[in-house]
Amino acid sequence: MFTEEDLKRQNEEFEKIQEEFARLQEMEKQLRKNMGLPEEGGIPEATLTPEIEATFEEAKARAAREGAARATQFQSQAQTTTAAPLHPGRRRAGIVRL
Repeated sequence: MFTEEDLKRQNEEFEKIQEEFARLQEMEKQLRKNMGLPEEGGIPEATLTPEIEATFEEAKARAAREGAARATQFQSQAQTTTAAPLHPGRRRAGIVRL
């Protein structure tokens, strides 16, 4: 059953994700500014050197790992806070069988 507390927890998790996303966007803007790139859009392929391509691929891989780790962290938190463990052979208290 979905309760008011579950909704509150989900909203708190969503706010954390929004804060993390805003932080990453600011980091991206700063990196683009430092590298002399436009704020929006991609990098023109003609300007990519092998060193830049290697750095870009490394950054993409690191971002994917960090994103997966964050997703796993939030999923595990959500599962531990909302799911009550059921013990095999034990019935839930307060259930009326008809």
